[in-house]
Amino acid sequence: MHNLIRAEAAQADRDRRLSPAVVAALVEAGATRMLAPASLGGGELDLPSWVVAVEDLARADGSAGWTAMTTSATSSLAWYLPPDTAAEVFGPPKSVVAGTAAPVGRAVAAEGGHHVTGRWGWGSAVPLCDWVVGGAITPDGPRLVLFPAADVTVHDTWHATGLRATGSHEWEVAGAFVPTRRQVWPPAVRVPGALPAFPFFAFLAVGVASVCLGIAARAIEEAEALAMTKTPQNVGGLLAEQPEAQRDLGVAEARWSAARAFLHAEVAQRWEAAVAGQPSTDPGRARLRLACSHAAAEAVSITRLAFDIGGGTSVFEESPLQRCLRDAHVAAQHAMVSRRLFETYGKVKLGVPTDTTRL
Repeated sequence: MHNLIRAEAAQADRDRRLSPAVVAALVEAGATRMLAPASLGGGELDLPSWVVAVEDLARADGSAGWTAMTTSATSSLAWYLPPDTAAEVFGPPKSVVAGTAAPVGRAVAAEGGHHVTGRWGWGSAVPLCDWVVGGAITPDGPRLVLFPAADVTVHDTWHATGLRATGSHEWEVAGAFVPTRRQVWPPAVRVPGALPAFPFFAFLAVGVASVCLGIAARAIEEAEALAMTKTPQNVGGLLAEQPEAQRDLGVAEARWSAARAFLHAEVAQRWEAAVAGQPSTDPGRARLRLACSHAAAEAVSITRLAFDIGGGTSVFEESPLQRCLRDAHVAAQHAMVSRRLFETYGKVKLGVPTDTTRL
């Protein structure tokens, strides 16, 4: 699957969508359902393993890794739904579910549920979905609500710099009825098991950070390969023989390894607490999100360093380095890894009051 993803990445970037073959491969491999319960045919991966899997797919291609990340992160929602609803939505082995958690929808109470209207952005993989998740404000507070794909209109708005093949278009529903059984607010639900005990919003933050690290790893890989074949103009010998390139590759590898180690250590610690049934704490969740934002920020810098190593060769469309640079910048712009999380961590660390509900 990874070879297929790599082979088709450039064309997918131009087409602004993953090829049918790549989508089919991701679905067949279970990459879109990695966090769904095993009882529904999902992978039910532990979080440390999920991080590695997402990073590996993003190393093959940022858009493919992002698609697997957002769909499999959404598959964790199966843990919070009534069993019959979870089976309806996630039971079919080829069911793909994604959406936008931001609570921009507006819900009007109706018998047995709500009528929901809204238009969401960053709808990654929504064009591939059988069911779509949206955040909505109900009279009783925010909820995540599930729409069948037939209720959703996708608008072709994802004309983006990077992650071009993720199909992260805006999408809309107009007065769709959502029964109560297809509504949930995970942070307010207590479900037995390690996966649902993990901070819900951290799934996406950890996933985005892992995609960023995968993209940065690919950039380092491409810079190393180029250094072994390119002879720069007005320089004697290969790029690999130039001290500046050697130093920059060493710096890139060190920074990537450090950012990855920080993220993996925090994920492992939070996962061990979830397995032990220990409640999450604000300091622990804040530190995990710090590791996520740090990984994203470092990935951008590392990818830029790899791009610079390539010199003029990096700028051409056929160079994976330019795609890595664009993908890393877009991935790191996601709100889940915003640099504001550095400030949030500082406030929690210093005991300054701050909103921690979405940690």
